[in-house]
Amino acid sequence: MLLEDTRTTLINKSRNVGDYKDRSRGKNRFERKRYSKIANQVKSYSSIDMNKFFKQDILQFDVPVTGETDSYTVTVKMEGVCAEIAKNIKNNKYKLEFRTIIQALTKIFNTANIYIKCTCPDHTFNYAHWNIVNNVSVDDTAQDPGPGKGIRNPRDEKGRGCKHILLVLSNQDFLMKVASCIKNYIFYLDENMHDTFLKVIFPKLYGITVDEAADYNLVPEDVDLTSDKHTIETINTWAQNRGKIQKGSNKNPATGKGTITANKPEENNEA
Repeated sequence: MLLEDTRTTLINKSRNVGDYKDRSRGKNRFERKRYSKIANQVKSYSSIDMNKFFKQDILQFDVPVTGETDSYTVTVKMEGVCAEIAKNIKNNKYKLEFRTIIQALTKIFNTANIYIKCTCPDHTFNYAHWNIVNNVSVDDTAQDPGPGKGIRNPRDEKGRGCKHILLVLSNQDFLMKVASCIKNYIFYLDENMHDTFLKVIFPKLYGITVDEAADYNLVPEDVDLTSDKHTIETINTWAQNRGKIQKGSNKNPATGKGTITANKPEENNEA
């Protein structure tokens, strides 16, 4: 079970600590974060383990950040997004739309426990150990570097994140890109790998049990979802082309038939 701090809690623990000696560009990491930038293209968010997302309801993704001196990757992990999407689909008359995904992402990002890490040196030497100890890290205890030589935060006094992590936690625009990746993946499997879609994804989104889904007799129950970065990048490209107006038609396929609709599961009328 994932436990610990919400996004707001992580920010508040870091907002007024870890002051720099040179405050010309901001007194601490929270103020200095504005000099870094988050990637703004869908293709930059292709590192998602869809198997873990749809089977365990754990969403882990990478956020590329361009810092003042180099480019780094902030990794975010949170739980419950898939279940929240399923609730939104039910409330939307069993229709899957982009808004059912982005609303779920936004809610969980703002209310659930968030786990983070960054590839920058500041995170490595100031936060990697303490965030594992305080159970707010994507990494577990097996990956704890320990408070060994080189640790610059021996008393855990600098909050919960480097400026790149604080930038990501303070920003929600990138969630649109993550939502697009998830939507593209779902629509691609529905149209191109329908057996796998019905067996693995459909039950999670529409509330059909594994036993009911097995009645389809489509694929083995232990089927795995392919979700390496190259695959998701390919799917995102497919989604871009899918949304273009086709020659000889003034109808946009994405809006014309881009909604998956499921029949509402029949109620059990037995006494």
